[in-house]
Amino acid sequence: MPRQPMSHPAGTKTKQVYTLLRERIFLGTYPAGRRLPSTRDLASEFGVSRALIVEVYEQLIAEGYLEGRQGSGTYVVDFGGRRPSPVFQQENLSLDAANSIKTTTGFHRIDFRPSFPALEHIPRKKWKETASAVYETTDAWEYGYDQTEGHLELRTVICQLLRNTKGIHCLPSQVIITAGATQGIALLCQLLLKPGAAMVSEDPTATFIYEMFASTGADIVPVPVDDHGLCIDDIPSSVRPKCIFVTPSHQFPFGSILSIGRRMELLEYARQTGCYIIEDDYDSEFRYAGMPVHALRELDAERVIYVGTFSKNLFPALRIGYLVVPNELIAPLHRLKRLADMQSPTLPQLTLARFIAEHHLERHIARMKRIYGKRRNRLIACLSEAFGSGVRISGDAAGLHLVAELNQFKLDSYAAARLAERNITIYPAEKYTIAKGQYEDRLIMGFGNVSEPNIAEGVKALAEILQAE
Repeated sequence: MPRQPMSHPAGTKTKQVYTLLRERIFLGTYPAGRRLPSTRDLASEFGVSRALIVEVYEQLIAEGYLEGRQGSGTYVVDFGGRRPSPVFQQENLSLDAANSIKTTTGFHRIDFRPSFPALEHIPRKKWKETASAVYETTDAWEYGYDQTEGHLELRTVICQLLRNTKGIHCLPSQVIITAGATQGIALLCQLLLKPGAAMVSEDPTATFIYEMFASTGADIVPVPVDDHGLCIDDIPSSVRPKCIFVTPSHQFPFGSILSIGRRMELLEYARQTGCYIIEDDYDSEFRYAGMPVHALRELDAERVIYVGTFSKNLFPALRIGYLVVPNELIAPLHRLKRLADMQSPTLPQLTLARFIAEHHLERHIARMKRIYGKRRNRLIACLSEAFGSGVRISGDAAGLHLVAELNQFKLDSYAAARLAERNITIYPAEKYTIAKGQYEDRLIMGFGNVSEPNIAEGVKALAEILQAE
C-alpha cells in the first residue's frame, strides 16, 4: 500500500523545514534535476535530527516535488509549466516559516522587523531580583484569585506613570490590565463591533490589528494618513462609525504625529457621531528629540480609549498591557475580561508594579533610548551611503523603526524572497496597507533588535539585490 502524505501541525520544526525546502523548489534555488544534499548534511545545516529531514524528504516525494533514485540520491522533479509562487501571495507565509526555522535552529539572521525591542538588552538581572523579592514577600492570600481588572497596586502605579509621562489623569478604577495590547483591542472589538457595523482605521496599519477588526464582520473604512496623521476630512460623510483606530503619538507604520489641529477635529467628530476613539500608544516613549508626545486621551477622557503595553519598553514575553477606559465602558469591559480569562496572572503584575515604582523602568528606557538612537543613526547613515539621493527617510523621530522611500525600486514580495535566501528579512510598506498599490516604493525598517554591524550588512545586501534588478 503506498504511503500517504503526512500532515503536520503548523509551527512544528518538521513543517518549517518542509515549507522552506518547498519554497526553494518554487523559487528555483533547487532547480529541476538538482540533486539535493544528503539527509545527514541537511540535518547538520539546519541543526535538526536526520530523522526529521528523512520525514520531510518522504513528504515531498509523496507530493511529487522530489524523487528518490536508488543508490544515487534525491532529486527535484521537473513538474513542468510555470511554477507557482505562494511565497509572493498569502501574506508571505513561507517566508515567515523560513524565518521561524532560522530562529529555532540558531541561524545567523538579520530581521528588520518594526517596533521590536532589543532582546539582548532586556534588564534580566534587575527583573529577576525584583521578581525574587516579590515572591519572597507576597502574602499567601495573593496566590488566590484577584480582581478581574488587574491588581490594584499595578493599576495605581500605571496611573502615576501616565500622569508623569503622557499627561493622562485617570483613576485606578479606569485601568484594566490585559494580556498585552492585543487582548485589550480584542476586548474592544467584542464590545464595540458586530457584523455590518462600521469602523474607521488608519491606512496603513498593523496587519494583526486589521485582522482583529475584520474578524468581527464589521465594515472597515480605510482612511489615509499624511505627515500630520489621520486625514480626518477623508472620512466618508455617509459613514457613522462605532469607533476610530489611531496611533496619534507615532503613527504605525509611517511615524507621523497627529497634529493638535487634527486632534481637535477628530475629537469633535467623535462627539458629534457618538463614536469612540481607540488610541494605541505602542512605542512613543522612545523619542529622540524633545519629550514624549502627550496622549490624545489627555484632551477627552470620555471619548478616547487608551491602549498601552509594556511589550516595547520591556519585552514582548511579559504579555502585560492595559486599557484606560471611559467610565461608561468599565462594567461591560470587566464582564468581557472575566469571560475571556478570569484575570491576568498576579505575580508578574506585582513584579512589574515594583519594577516601575523603584524607577527601574525609567532607567531602562533612558538607557535604551541611547542604544536605539545609535542604531537609528547607523541605519540612516547606511541607507544614505547605499542609495544616496535616491532614498528619503521619514518617521524616524520616535519609536523603533523608520520609513525608507526608494522611488527607483519596487519593494515587493519578490525582493523580500531574494533577501530571505540570504537570511535577511525586510518589510515592504504594502504589507501593512488596506488599500493596495500606493506605497510600493517604501520599506518599513525596524532597528530595535538589529545590531549596528548587522544593520550595515543588511542594508548592503538590500542595495546589491535591488540594484541588480
